[in-house]
Amino acid sequence: MEQQENLQKALRKHQQEEKHGNRLGSHIQDIVYGGNDGIVTTFAVVAGTVGADMPRYVIIILGLANLFADGTSMATGAYLSMKSELDQYRRLRKEELEEIENIPEIEREEIREYLREKGITGEKLETVTAAITSHRELWADIMMQSEHGMTESSYENPIRSGIFTFCSFVMFGSIPLLPYLFTIEPARRFPIAIASTAVALTILGFTRSIITRERLLRGPIEVISIGAVGALVAYGIGVLLRNIVGVAL
Repeated sequence: MEQQENLQKALRKHQQEEKHGNRLGSHIQDIVYGGNDGIVTTFAVVAGTVGADMPRYVIIILGLANLFADGTSMATGAYLSMKSELDQYRRLRKEELEEIENIPEIEREEIREYLREKGITGEKLETVTAAITSHRELWADIMMQSEHGMTESSYENPIRSGIFTFCSFVMFGSIPLLPYLFTIEPARRFPIAIASTAVALTILGFTRSIITRERLLRGPIEVISIGAVGALVAYGIGVLLRNIVGVAL
């Protein structure tokens, strides 16, 4: 009994160790998605309006409007998307449970085939198959994973996903706008916005790499490159519109 308790304590400690992943790992998609879109779209507004030679107050108004309106839109989009995935998961799992009830032999063979693909053969294959199919809920869970590549834990908190997306969007997206919110020499505002945007993209890239512990150098380079493309397109469109329609407020 004491040995089992010690083993359980060791297991809990092992599960809490950092090597099992950062606690933000489950939200890395929301953080990167929201942060990258926030940086790129806000800088796109800044670059587009600067390219069109619009005054500072227009940049501030459009920038703040984009920051909170688009951030809210992305947050609700993330929530609805994950909620839809959760509904899809529940519907498919219900179907799997019905199939287990109605055609158990076929479903049992699907489990056997899945295990065989994982390299389990012979007597062990039959033993493991029997163990799994003796527990209806476990059977359905494994069918969802093997047949649909879905687990309920991936969609269990859509509200939190929306919150992380919004916070990341606003936090990172506000950076390109900062030079226009403070008293800075007009000629220096846009160069500072460019530099701060590059820094924000770098921080986001390193954040992704630190959380995932992968591609510590390539990650930031990817994020900066993708962000730069969006910024150049926005600035180019602003310049093009100014030249075509003569926008000058």
